[in-house]
Order: sequence, then C-alpha cells, then structure tokens
Amino acid sequence: MLVGALVAASVVLAGCAGQAMGAPASTATPTVSATPSPDGVSGTGPTGFPGVDFPLEAGARSVSVEFACSSGPYTVELSDSMMLGQAPVSGECATGTATLTWPITERTTETLSVTVAEGVDWTAVPTFSDENFATDAAIAADCEQFGPIYSAFMNADQGYTFYGELDADHWAARVDEASAELRSLASSAQSELRESFDQLVPLVSARADQVGQVMHPDLDGPLSAINAACNANQTPLIVQGEFGG
Repeated sequence: MLVGALVAASVVLAGCAGQAMGAPASTATPTVSATPSPDGVSGTGPTGFPGVDFPLEAGARSVSVEFACSSGPYTVELSDSMMLGQAPVSGECATGTATLTWPITERTTETLSVTVAEGVDWTAVPTFSDENFATDAAIAADCEQFGPIYSAFMNADQGYTFYGELDADHWAARVDEASAELRSLASSAQSELRESFDQLVPLVSARADQVGQVMHPDLDGPLSAINAACNANQTPLIVQGEFGG
C-alpha cells in the first residue's frame, strides 16, 4: 500500500498489496438499475466490486462512458482492472459529465463498478466502438519511466521509516539518485506530464533533508495529476514495492 495515500487514484503495485486510493469506501447496498446500452446504468451510492451488469456490444474494441454524478469524488472501473492490466478512472462529480474510456479485450467482463459516497446519484452511458482504444505513446513512455522513480522514493521512505532496512545515509543516497532521474525525465519528457514532473523537482529537493519523509502531502498535486493522466491513458504507473510484501 502506498505511504500516506499520496496518489489519489489507482496504481498497479508489484511485490506488495495495493488498492485504489482516494475514493470513499462503503459496504452499503446500492440502489442500482441496470439497463442495456444505449440507456446505460444508473444508481445511487457505491456498487461494490465487481459492480453491476454492464452489457458489452459484440465486436466492440473500446468504449466511451459518459459519467455524471451529483457530488464528491468518484472512481469508475470497467471489469477487473488489475486482471486486465488497466486502470480505474477517478475524478470529481462537480466537474460535470466526464468521458471515461477503456479498451475492450476478449478478457473484459460485463461489469462496471462505481465508488461514490452513499446517497450520491450517478449515471453511466456507454458508446461502443470497433476502433481500438487510442493510447498516447508519449504519455505511455513517460508513465513507464516515472514508475521506477516513484518506486525509488517510496521504497527509500519505507525502508528507513517502517522496516529499518536503511540508515539515513542509504536513504539520502537513494533519494539523490531518484531525484537526478526525475530531473532528467523532466527535461526529456515529450508528453503533457512534463509540467507535473517540473513541479515535482523543487518539491522533492525541498524534502531532501527530511530523512524518511520525501513522500509528503506537498507532493500530492503533481503526483495526482501524473497518476490521473496515466490511468486515463490506460498505462497505469507500475510501482515496485521492495520491502514488506
């Protein structure tokens, strides 16, 4: 699990347990009505996992879901994201109707899960396409490169603070190395993520003398923006957990 819940959406964790972050959890039974496309699905409150029936159109290779909800944050997941190597998509209801997109493969199951606060009304209306999901190659490359950098910061903090496997000098050496890699990525990135990488560089530098605490809420804004862009591109961050398991 990520230290401090710093990323507000989903990351794929390798080598340790993970979960979607930043969305309200509830075990309440939702009030949901499921109808076939094009009417979509509507409900009140969270669906739980694996969610509600969400029929897929035969031959479809991708789907765009027009999602709207009444208040608060949301997370929407098509099928089982971890099994598919895909990502849920999160946002704020206050931004109005959002277009959420996913690839459809032969392994995609006909379920949609929605996480919102209890009492929040929501609707999800799909439009299916026989075109493949359009992955942005530049975003994908930047997400792939940022995953190990994020992992290095996380593992430095965990190794020092929670597991006692690193002393202060080893922590500092790891943070320095990851910081250099972050600066390099910020200068070479070709996607919209470059702005967020640029924002992270001085924030990480300001934490360089806070032993065991480089991952701090000060970093939440750009980290959340990076994670959201990677998830929307269906190229989620892969974070390697070195300690624990």
